[in-house]
Amino acid sequence: MSDSGAKELPFHALPKMWVYLYPYLKRSDLSVEHVRQFLQTPAPQRGKKTLYMHIPFCDTICTFCPFVRSTNYQDKLQPYVDALIKELKLIASTPRIQGVALDAIFVGGGTPSVLSAEQIHMIGETVHSHFKLKNGFEWTFEVEAKSATEDKLKAMHEQGVNRISFGVQTFDPKFRKMFNLTASHDEIKRTRELAGKYFKGFNMDLLYQLPGQTWEEIQADLQHALELNTTSIDAYPLDYTITSKGFLQSIKNERIPKPPNAYEKVAQQEAVTQFLVEHGYKQEFIYTFIRQDAEHKRFMFGETLYGHYEDECIGAGLSAFSYQAGMVYRNFDTVENYLRAVEENGLSVEIVNDYHAREKGLIYFPKRMSIDLDDIDRHELDARYYELLDQFEAKGLIKREGNRLLLTREGQPWYMNMMIEMLPERTREVHDRISSQLNERADFTFDDELIVFT
Repeated sequence: MSDSGAKELPFHALPKMWVYLYPYLKRSDLSVEHVRQFLQTPAPQRGKKTLYMHIPFCDTICTFCPFVRSTNYQDKLQPYVDALIKELKLIASTPRIQGVALDAIFVGGGTPSVLSAEQIHMIGETVHSHFKLKNGFEWTFEVEAKSATEDKLKAMHEQGVNRISFGVQTFDPKFRKMFNLTASHDEIKRTRELAGKYFKGFNMDLLYQLPGQTWEEIQADLQHALELNTTSIDAYPLDYTITSKGFLQSIKNERIPKPPNAYEKVAQQEAVTQFLVEHGYKQEFIYTFIRQDAEHKRFMFGETLYGHYEDECIGAGLSAFSYQAGMVYRNFDTVENYLRAVEENGLSVEIVNDYHAREKGLIYFPKRMSIDLDDIDRHELDARYYELLDQFEAKGLIKREGNRLLLTREGQPWYMNMMIEMLPERTREVHDRISSQLNERADFTFDDELIVFT
């Protein structure tokens, strides 16, 4: 797409931020005791059930990373694992979790591969002895090339992990230095080779829309990614609002080039999608591409996280979120508070919301790119949602195919605009406040043509 203005745009601006999980969480008067009581109630039998575990420690800090993490963890790691296991056992003992079998598990971070092989076995044995797992379950472990040694990957395999994900982000030395990405190309190659030895699924994360990045540089990264031949690639645009303050200041002070403008972002997203599809990858979600000849062709944890009201994820570990049908909550986000809360309560819940997000599947539809009409109709949602869908269809952003709604290629650059348009009023207010706060912190704003620095 050019910036000539010849083609009328379906929206006048790209969103100010694109990374969020739904429903939003805000502080309330509810406490950990409300969660404890909620976990005594049965889970809906419909929908997928997943477990998320957070390992918040890293060897180095990447400047783009928005997740809760810290270095200098050596003395904290074993106490943290002990607390995580205690929390897992309590969660598994509740009637809500005893009544279901897990479809998927995801261990994220931070950098979970900082765990030792022994600690990986400890966590795995806890899961197998206290949780029910469905036949064909998916278990993903995030790893980083420097710490993904064979003894650790072998331990993961022995505990039933069948999918890993590792973040390369970029192969370009210039950008790797910019983002403090310190793994060598040999370490990345070794991780890929070990992944093929031990797992049926191995995903690679790739970032684009980097400061001053040209299409030729993006294409070179994509070509390197193809050569690694992972079973899937998550190709994400960089969300500048959640990068480190120092990184943003460097952009403002012109030590780093400005981000691409909105027209360039749309063009790059379209080009990345076309490149991967033309080279044998099927677009599963808006940023997830799975190799068509891969043995493992799903990402079940993503199907749950971006799924429907009854698709539930329960979190364990520092800052972990839980998205349950009827309640959303988040654990404490410092190691000290997390350890203390688990020691005192067995759970480490800090923020709790009581909310039935029956519209969740529809909110996430543009990101998942398809939805069954029956999954919309059975929740008897407000007529406003159907009016919005009609508007999106009239603009060519979505289309009907049998009993399904599909996101069109023309609609893909605007998927987040559609998600935001469909947010309920109470949630839209939270979204707008968070977006405003992030942009004040970032010290720049987005409009429909470019990023304007204040």
